Amino acid sequence: MIIDGHVHICEPPYTQDKLTVKIADGTTIGWNNLRADASAERLLHDMDESRVDRAIIMGLSGVVSNEFLSDVVKSHPGRLYGFAWVDNPRDGSGSVRQLEKAVKELGLKGLKLHPSIQAFTPSDAEILPLVRRAAELRIPVLIHSYPWPPGYFANNLPEHIDALKKRVPEATLIVGHMGMQRFMDLISIAPQPGVYVETSWGLTLAAELFGVDFATRFVRRIGIERVIFGSDWFGFNSERHNQINLIQKMDLTREEKERILGENVRNILEAR
Repeated sequence: MIIDGHVHICEPPYTQDKLTVKIADGTTIGWNNLRADASAERLLHDMDESRVDRAIIMGLSGVVSNEFLSDVVKSHPGRLYGFAWVDNPRDGSGSVRQLEKAVKELGLKGLKLHPSIQAFTPSDAEILPLVRRAAELRIPVLIHSYPWPPGYFANNLPEHIDALKKRVPEATLIVGHMGMQRFMDLISIAPQPGVYVETSWGLTLAAELFGVDFATRFVRRIGIERVIFGSDWFGFNSERHNQINLIQKMDLTREEKERILGENVRNILEAR
């Protein structure tokens, strides 16, 4: 079974127009004037093309609401799952209430945090009530860890996730994008219980710079059981294809590949 642990969709009319999002400081940013069909229908089509069985869709402010996301995943039970978005992770009780509604009423299965867009770092004390509540609800928290958009490099350093795990040791934390170019930090962070690493863009970067053999040794070093395949699909299938091809080339056993491609994240989803 293949489960894509990190995808995005858009609500209409964004599915056929420029994808943009407003970050906390009021700046509007986009994806290089990208025009893409990021509808749920297109996602399912591309999943079928890649033989992906299931996928986790991430909430994103101004692009897809928790309510829309809930409707989509309920329309495709057993195939699609949703991770909630909160407007302001620093907003203590307000963000906790928003998360509780998303999980208890809307049926979403996790939480997505984006330090750049939401203007925080994972080591900020203000987000602790939200992460602690996620842990109590027994849902995972995927944290974007990639210096995008430009100008927010410091918000996304994996070391912040290390500090967060120390403060909320019971939390299940997923390092999004493998920390991108800071992937080597994961050698210290990933072995902690309840920490996982999502591969989009980071694994392919490691293989491009240092080779497939290095990427293989690296995932073994941080722990096969910690690695979760994700493509960051947002209307285009290239990164998904590149990653699946890369993982199949890696000198891993069939069982190890199956764990990365689906079993690890399935275990997280079914842990509740």
